[in-house]
Amino acid sequence: MRTDAHAAEGLNMDDLVYTKYKKPQSIPTNDSMPSLAQLQEKQELELIEFAQVRFGIKGGCVDIKLTPLQFNMKMSEAEVFKVLLGAPERERADQILYGMAQGNLAASMANKILASLALLSKFKKIKID
Repeated sequence: MRTDAHAAEGLNMDDLVYTKYKKPQSIPTNDSMPSLAQLQEKQELELIEFAQVRFGIKGGCVDIKLTPLQFNMKMSEAEVFKVLLGAPERERADQILYGMAQGNLAASMANKILASLALLSKFKKIKID
């Protein structure tokens, strides 16, 4: 039999294991949640750091054998894709990462281009009968 005192303490005589009453967890407020801009900035910084480490710009020395391409910060996405046509298909994602790691491409643009390259490769794998 359950009394009011037991109910207040979270005791339930029918339970096999004693569990203390837990308060419902509060939903985090907007103050503790990062904004979309903050998340994007963090992602871009992590992408830059990853590329710099991968190509030896930050950290150890790495021998890079990529087709030389010229990117600069003033280029549009269309211009970057046009330049990428000069590189072998298997190197294109690395070219974008390398250009970004050197500071020749903005991280936001590089992120969009990498996503586009991934989509294009998936479309190539689709067989239409």
